[in-house]
Amino acid sequence: MAATPVMQLPVISECAAESCVYNHDHTCHAVAITVGDLSSPVCDTFMSADLEGGEPSVTGRVGACKMADCRHNTALECHAPSITVGNEQEQVDCLTYART
Repeated sequence: MAATPVMQLPVISECAAESCVYNHDHTCHAVAITVGDLSSPVCDTFMSADLEGGEPSVTGRVGACKMADCRHNTALECHAPSITVGNEQEQVDCLTYART
């Protein structure tokens, strides 16, 4: 039986959300983030607190994306080669989001 190919999760190439516990020097260190709430490409994993989170040896990736109308989205999975996360108006969003 042939092995099913494993999808590579898109890397977060930059995170400008300075106040996020997973952000260290513009690099996300959450193992995987979730993007979107069906209406906005918000970084659902963003958390602002007096804590340090994440795994220092890991560069974050997109685990799931709820933005079905994004051109990079297939079956609620992100297929962009990489994404950028940052401030958009009053929230932290996936800046790579592009409506179909």
